[in-house]
Amino acid sequence: MKVKFLPLVLMGGLMTWVMPIAHAEADDAAPATKVSKKAKKAKKGKKKESKAELDESQAEGEESVVAAKIKNNTYFTESKPNLKAEYFIFLESASWCGPCNAEMPEVAKAYEQMKASGKVELILLSADRTEADAKGFLDKYKATFPGMMRKGSSIPELPEAKGIPNATIMKADGTVIESGHGAIIRGWKNQTIGKYAVIGDDGEPRVGEAMKAIKFTNGKPNRKAEFYIYLYSPTPDSADKNLLMELATEYKEMKKEKVELIFISDSKTPQELSKLLKGCKAKFPAAQSKATGISELPGIGSTGNKPQAWVVTQSGAAITNGAPEITKDWKDFVEANQK
Repeated sequence: MKVKFLPLVLMGGLMTWVMPIAHAEADDAAPATKVSKKAKKAKKGKKKESKAELDESQAEGEESVVAAKIKNNTYFTESKPNLKAEYFIFLESASWCGPCNAEMPEVAKAYEQMKASGKVELILLSADRTEADAKGFLDKYKATFPGMMRKGSSIPELPEAKGIPNATIMKADGTVIESGHGAIIRGWKNQTIGKYAVIGDDGEPRVGEAMKAIKFTNGKPNRKAEFYIYLYSPTPDSADKNLLMELATEYKEMKKEKVELIFISDSKTPQELSKLLKGCKAKFPAAQSKATGISELPGIGSTGNKPQAWVVTQSGAAITNGAPEITKDWKDFVEANQK
């Protein structure tokens, strides 16, 4: 007896083709479920891979929109722009402008950090009559960023300026992030690489080494921490006791995250500092501001006569500095710089 295989084969093939579709439809109809931690981690890993691919493509010399636009300009400065920067800031300014002169010291100072980051470039678009005037303007404030004449130069399209000084912050692809009075440059970090991004870190444990020369009270600091907070008050009486007590409750958690907090103040004796901190139930170490070695702590600035704080890495590279309250954000800067 002859068996007809052909219909059976065709039917089997049809079932093989139809069933995956049915499964797919069933999956689509199923209710959404919470994304597991493992899935989130995998997604995060893919994002990192994408960023790594982007970094690799930039390293291979792919030219950004802004770089292509400005590379052939004539610069009247010895310094030329970093064409591989991820962000560009164009400053329209001139030596004859009073407000421009007022802003330039801050701009020159900010640029040193921009340059150290390797990711942000600042370029002067001068409205001066001559290149000599424009160059003299930069030299006056010891500004090291590149400059070119506004007129006749090839630049990306910028929003219309209402006057000078005017700054435009943009991504390397030409997307404008912010444009306005030159004072916006003061917030350059927030608008580009991030408020808590580390600048100039090379991994050398300079802070731990510098601590060897300092006498501490109320305990010894961790010389192998990854982050350090210097919390300064001119005198013990000027210290914010509520802040000290708040930080005291989080200090144990700080240590787990390899963050060391050091309280610095100008006290008559080390015991006076120790008494203050014990009264706040704080176990973090302290040192007198006039103690030998304090001024040599990598990353610490001029203490002056007002309470303030600095946050640095183990090499002394800057993360942020400001009013003592910034210490409350310690979890944010740890998260922003997790390796």
